Amino acid sequence: MASLLDSNPIITYNDCMKSQTFNISMPAKLVQRIDSQTKKQGYSRSDFVRQAVRKQLATLEQWENLTDSVRGEYKGNDLSETEVAKIVSSQRS
Repeated sequence: MASLLDSNPIITYNDCMKSQTFNISMPAKLVQRIDSQTKKQGYSRSDFVRQAVRKQLATLEQWENLTDSVRGEYKGNDLSETEVAKIVSSQRS
């Protein structure tokens, strides 16, 4: 099943209305992997990191929406995170 995450194009720096610069530290091997992919894909390191952050945030937001939905529909005792994860997993199957 394709998700919305798979269909999002890379949004380059020129497409951003406002940007803020900040520094992050990464292990050298991770930077090498990023550079390898950016070279293959033809976009900048910044574009790559922006897209990775967007995808991660979208994934987290989808997870929050799913768990909120399950909690909203559940009428029993409070559920733990593990119990909610099991319910969500069973619903996905």
